[in-house]
Amino acid sequence: MSNELQMVENERRYVARELHDGVAQTAQQLILQAGLCRKLLERRRLETLAEELANLEVRAQHASNQIRELIADMRPPRVEPDAPFVEWIRAEIDTHLARGGPPTEFELQTHRPVPNLPTDTRLALIRILQEALLNARKHANARRMTVTLVLDDDTLRLTVTDDGQGFSPGELLARPPDRGGSGLQAMRARARALGGEFRVQTGPDQGTRVEASVPIKPR
Repeated sequence: MSNELQMVENERRYVARELHDGVAQTAQQLILQAGLCRKLLERRRLETLAEELANLEVRAQHASNQIRELIADMRPPRVEPDAPFVEWIRAEIDTHLARGGPPTEFELQTHRPVPNLPTDTRLALIRILQEALLNARKHANARRMTVTLVLDDDTLRLTVTDDGQGFSPGELLARPPDRGGSGLQAMRARARALGGEFRVQTGPDQGTRVEASVPIKPR
């Protein structure tokens, strides 16, 4: 199977796992709670029923938010297509913060303006950023994060670091895509599809640093 097809297949498995672990479990909770509400109504325990209905409403809203976020992540970023790439990054950080991510700083290190990037390069880097931010929100238990964009003469480097609990990358990448690890595999595949490199530096209680470097044409 080609790298492109493998990446598509891994992402399909990733979406299926997100639906199973998130939306499907929340839906099962809704079913159980709705059954409890029916029993409370039959027993005329109206005060308790009112409390359970309030909880049911909260969980239903949570399920709706999960679906909206998953759909939003599958779409291109909500910025103008010809907007500077820095604005694309800032938009993703704003979304990350709105979803409960830890405080995140953005650092731009360059001696010249970031050039206009081809569409495939912009989208690939943004997808890598989205995945890195999502992983941090879900698993890192971090207090602070930093997103850094470095422009050299012929390389654009995107780095995402956090001070969270870290993990064992070798163990995670060895798992089947539907058991975790598909996010890292997709990030690596995207960077390599652009002729670039992808690195992960982490370990238990050591935080995580995700770095994607891609070549660009100098002006």
